[in-house]
Amino acid sequence: MLEPFKSLFEMLVAELPPGSARVNVYRVPRGDGSVIEVLPANKKSAPFGVHLDDGGAGYLDFSFGRIGTWELPHEGRNDKAEVKQLVVEVEQMSRAVIAGSWDETRRLFALTSRIYVDGFTYKVVNLPMLLLPPFGTRRFAPYVSSQR
Repeated sequence: MLEPFKSLFEMLVAELPPGSARVNVYRVPRGDGSVIEVLPANKKSAPFGVHLDDGGAGYLDFSFGRIGTWELPHEGRNDKAEVKQLVVEVEQMSRAVIAGSWDETRRLFALTSRIYVDGFTYKVVNLPMLLLPPFGTRRFAPYVSSQR
């Protein structure tokens, strides 16, 4: 299940201006799978990626920013999605992160992460956690400025 997501992320990075982002792939220690991530050159933009377990269990974790993580397909649009459908959903979420179409709201005991895709909002709340200030909603920059 690794190869379709690696190819997807390489394609997304290739669409960006040279040097805007890079793909990083690594194994998680103790045989806990692999991570494929996109790291932006702009520190005001958010990294994103997927964690895939060994053995192809049929699900993955999509993460972006500090800790926003969705277990797909369970927390996606189609909880019965197969690999091809998951690739499409991850592509949509990734393009939204690249465009800067997401935010994080920090409160005293929670962090809420949202990604906005074609009128649909992916939302996850991480509870409980004690976060340090600053509190409020944070928006990150798109990978590529629209003022070119």
